Amino acid sequence: MSIKRKKIYEEIVDIILEDIKSGELEPGDRLPSITDMAKTHQVSSASVREALNSLRVMDVIEVKHGQGSFIKQKMPLGFEQNFEIITRADIENLLELRKIIEVGCARAAARKVDEAGLGKIKEALDKMPTALENNELGEQADYEFHISIAESTGNPLLVSLLEDVSETMIRTMKETRRIWLYEGHKSIEKIHNEHKLIYEAIRAGSDEAAAGHMYDHLLGVEELLLKHY
Repeated sequence: MSIKRKKIYEEIVDIILEDIKSGELEPGDRLPSITDMAKTHQVSSASVREALNSLRVMDVIEVKHGQGSFIKQKMPLGFEQNFEIITRADIENLLELRKIIEVGCARAAARKVDEAGLGKIKEALDKMPTALENNELGEQADYEFHISIAESTGNPLLVSLLEDVSETMIRTMKETRRIWLYEGHKSIEKIHNEHKLIYEAIRAGSDEAAAGHMYDHLLGVEELLLKHY
């Protein structure tokens, strides 16, 4: 069995997490600039940027536009446990899988969905603007929307495939919505409209339209995330 060596950015993440746990870095503290951290650790700015992206996904730091990166006032649940870092490869692999499975799910749902299934999809869709108004990220509603579509196909194997990657899905949905919130409300409206198009196509029984809207949505998510990783 081969021993996996940590990447440079993972080592930077570990250093910052240890500094938080030891009290050297406290909630609300501003982290040094990317340039200063690169000099301190004798690494590239790209490695520092990737480390900060990972810490943001973990909910350990927040980035304030024009001010820098800050340790969050409240640490995420289970902070003392090891964090699993999302990498660019994780995103590429997950979105490839989602495009393969969920495009087919949307097509099948448009053909098979019943009133109960349609109601469940609509319920998840309706939660999204409410989550935004309450300043929540809404990734749980996002996940419920997509898993409800899989459930409405009547195929438990499709549901099981998505449930197997549910943790990674929710974490990437959380990061996607962070970026959209950072970029402004128009971006959030765009994502909600994309979900509405998928729902309306399924409700109308338009299988190819449902598949097409799902593919466009997932492609947009992939492009957005990879732009920041």
